[in-house]
Amino acid sequence: MSVFQRLTALIPFGKKEEIVEYLFALNIGSEKLIVALWSIEGKELKVLSTATDVYSANAEILRVTDKLLDEVLGAREIEPQKILFGVPDSFLQDEDLKEEYLKLLRGIVKELVLEPMAYVATSHALLHFLEKKEGVPTTAILVGFDSKHLEVTVARAGKPDGTKVVERGESSGADIEKALLSFTDVETLPSKILIYGEESKELDKLKTHLLSFTWMSKLSFLHFPKIETMDSDVTIKSVCLAGASEIQSDIIYSSTIPETKRQVVTKMTKEEPELEEPAAVGGTLGFIVGDVSEKAEEEVVVVEDSLPAQSLDVVEKEDFEQKMSLMRFIPKLRFKNRRLLIPAALVVILILIYLFLPKAEVKIFIEPKVLERDTQVVADPGAKSVNEESKIIPGQSVETEVSGSKKEASSGKKTVGDAAKGKVKIINNSSDTQTLSKGTVISSNGLKFTLDTTVNIASTSATADTKSIEKPFVTAVVAGADGNLASGTQFSSANSGVAIVAEGNFSGGTSKDVTVVSETDQKRLLAGLASDLRRQAKQNLQEKLPGKKILEEALSEEIIKKTYSKSINDQAQEFSLNLTIKFKGTAFEEKDLKQIVGKLVTTQVPEGYQLDLASTETQADVSKLEKDGKLIFLARFKAKMIPQINEEEIKSKIAGKSVSTVGEILKSYENVLGSEIKITPNLPGPLSRLPVLARNINIEVGLK
Repeated sequence: MSVFQRLTALIPFGKKEEIVEYLFALNIGSEKLIVALWSIEGKELKVLSTATDVYSANAEILRVTDKLLDEVLGAREIEPQKILFGVPDSFLQDEDLKEEYLKLLRGIVKELVLEPMAYVATSHALLHFLEKKEGVPTTAILVGFDSKHLEVTVARAGKPDGTKVVERGESSGADIEKALLSFTDVETLPSKILIYGEESKELDKLKTHLLSFTWMSKLSFLHFPKIETMDSDVTIKSVCLAGASEIQSDIIYSSTIPETKRQVVTKMTKEEPELEEPAAVGGTLGFIVGDVSEKAEEEVVVVEDSLPAQSLDVVEKEDFEQKMSLMRFIPKLRFKNRRLLIPAALVVILILIYLFLPKAEVKIFIEPKVLERDTQVVADPGAKSVNEESKIIPGQSVETEVSGSKKEASSGKKTVGDAAKGKVKIINNSSDTQTLSKGTVISSNGLKFTLDTTVNIASTSATADTKSIEKPFVTAVVAGADGNLASGTQFSSANSGVAIVAEGNFSGGTSKDVTVVSETDQKRLLAGLASDLRRQAKQNLQEKLPGKKILEEALSEEIIKKTYSKSINDQAQEFSLNLTIKFKGTAFEEKDLKQIVGKLVTTQVPEGYQLDLASTETQADVSKLEKDGKLIFLARFKAKMIPQINEEEIKSKIAGKSVSTVGEILKSYENVLGSEIKITPNLPGPLSRLPVLARNINIEVGLK
């Protein structure tokens, strides 16, 4: 460390305490409302608390929302002033709020005395949340459950194909199937279903049911869909993340907030908020910001800490800009007294050091533009080269046979035991001979029995003193002690010409409930093992063809062998499945795909930007796998366009300027979001300026 660095390190500089603004978010569902209290601290989104309640009509939304806002605040002594809305797709028409719902939101902010921030479709927010979480745009079917309705959204590469709402019936699988059949423009459905909206235990039950549903009978899945659950509060988290991302693009989500003392922005004066017709912001997210006619004045109290200021993000703006030539620092001096020469020389040396020694590191944060294009591409095993015009790339037919086994716990229930037996007395009350065949059913109070043998009861004469009687044995149809009937119990039968009564007590009936393998158990185990083998098949093929791209979703499957250790209704706590599947697909070269989609964007880069090839992303979503091996899929190309910065021009403009002035100069450039300046040595107050010499200024351009 230099002498000047040591000296300036001893000088205390204040660092402003971070000011945290707390905000509300409200997600409006078809049957329930969810409210959250959230904030942005640094680069981190904090969702502090959430509350949920149901409503039955739009007129109740205001009352329920007011109650939920109080719940999320709890004992906190803060007064959030702004609210963010998540709305269902049914509220929108061409991405704008319908007039009746615009009035609804206006009424909420007016009555609750809040400022409207923005609104976002919940389906868009969910897809944005999943893309942030997984790192790639989502291709899946999203299913949100309410008590009376469910909402189904089909999404490809992070963009929704549409949303359908249906009433819930007895089978959730059938309800989802009904909704998906209404997507008539979708040739092949995404083979992943994400469910949300209920508590985790209820979602686990729904998942079990959906795994046993026959998805392949009516719907155009390439294979049995993978079914996963999401957190019950994923919708409100997604809405908060969507809003935070518009405020700060590199936001990081955190579900809890540390117990630290923070300052709150307190509104001193406030005009009544007005929610006007919104304008679109951030096209990729579909986020809408409400227009507020008047801005509220803010009073912020800042507490200074004694920390050295090495990196200056925010500085106080100077009232003027000093512009002094070198000659003003070095006036011509005549020394009559030579004893004054040494101090004067030291002053001159210090001034020269101040002018020429300082160095500055200036980081300029810019906002890139995202360029997205998609097109339909065919990977054809018969093609030998890339055909850019027809968008055909060479493909290679691949196949592999994979075997595996897996165990599953049984969940079926069955009653087992011994059936009761006994003797009955059959009396012929008619003048005709009566015949009751073996297996004839007789019943008493809902309990059914069958004859063990065929009996013939002779006719009875009208003058006879006694009636004709037979005494065969009978056996209960269902095992259990209920069949142990008492002597004299009367029975009924389809033959009205006879009377039947128990001859002595029945006995031998016993029962117990046992766990057995159900049909649902077998289907669930098959779906799970098939999914495991699919991943293994892709891994095997990828190892054989390391330079090729293989889409797991595009692999067709043919079951070669399927053997369960237990059959349906067999008694067992668990059972296993041995399965062999042949997977077929088409592989292709990633570079061939990039050649096709890259051609779409190279001619569309606007002036003043350059394409950042290092950050390009290519994604392929399966559309159809033909019988001849042709793989038809939607290819999406995503790249960042970096604004071009003239560093030499900037150096000449900021040389010798104060930190606050440099910040203002840099902000005047389009696409510059902010800056970070580090000056060595770090001098106090008005002495803290960038070097006069441009060569001592180093500029680094990066993404925010």
